[in-house]
Amino acid sequence: MKRLLSVALLLTAPVLFAAEQKPAYMQPEVLKAALQINLTDTQKPQFQQALTDFVNGRMKAINKIMRGHNQSNIDRKMKSRTNSLLKQMDKDMAGFLTEEQMPAYQNYRKTLKSHLRG
Repeated sequence: MKRLLSVALLLTAPVLFAAEQKPAYMQPEVLKAALQINLTDTQKPQFQQALTDFVNGRMKAINKIMRGHNQSNIDRKMKSRTNSLLKQMDKDMAGFLTEEQMPAYQNYRKTLKSHLRG
């Protein structure tokens, strides 16, 4: 019985570990960087929308690339699409962040990008 339990834990450990992993935007360092922007109550939904657009766009890009017939250069394609989406997020953020908030946003962006996989 003890051996069966050990085997069961061994087989389910990767699944349990994967369930504990958080997306890049929920990593403690990224959340801390977001707080340092000091968003106003008016800016918070705008920030959330810009981040949501980035995350959704990236997921769509990943799905499209993985469905594609040409599976070569996946890393390069993802890096290119991610950079394009980050530039769009920069434009969106520049529309409502103040000049004083931009350095903290740039730190947030850098921290977020460092936590992205793929």
